[in-house]
Amino acid sequence: MNKDHQLIALIKSGDKQALERVYLRYKKEFILFSRRFSLPEEDVTDIYQDSVIALYENICSGKLDALEGSLKTYLFAIGKYKIYNVSAVKQKFSPIEVSDWEPSEEMEMIGIEVDQERKMKLQLAYRGLGKKCKEVLGLFYYEGLSLDEIKARLNYTSKDVLKSQKSRCIKQLKKLIESP
Repeated sequence: MNKDHQLIALIKSGDKQALERVYLRYKKEFILFSRRFSLPEEDVTDIYQDSVIALYENICSGKLDALEGSLKTYLFAIGKYKIYNVSAVKQKFSPIEVSDWEPSEEMEMIGIEVDQERKMKLQLAYRGLGKKCKEVLGLFYYEGLSLDEIKARLNYTSKDVLKSQKSRCIKQLKKLIESP
């Protein structure tokens, strides 16, 4: 069993230190890798954290039992997809209502299918969010504000509290999109 498979087995068994090793092992390299996408380092750090969480969830759910490439390649593929999503959103959106949102050609070019049904689900799910979530996600994704700018505008006590709120809002939005 190679080191990547051992790490996956340890993470699956609940070993938080194994997950921390993965996180620390690839963080600097991911940040260097992401520079070609011209995103603020704050966004890159958020994307990396989201990618590690997605990796963890894939391992625990059994989606990642057999790894064909390296763990690093798998993690970076998740991160690259998330970078493309953030880049496409930041390039396309201005302060508009989600109901006015139209999928961009860039999103389709990078392989993100945005059909009418998915667009409607996004719009309905966004409308179903609470006021605070709409505010945080709207400022971040549609107006392109940084977490520091949102923290100041919405009077959050700390950036970490805001990051947690944003993460909860995204999970809530995903749950609303996936519900029938």
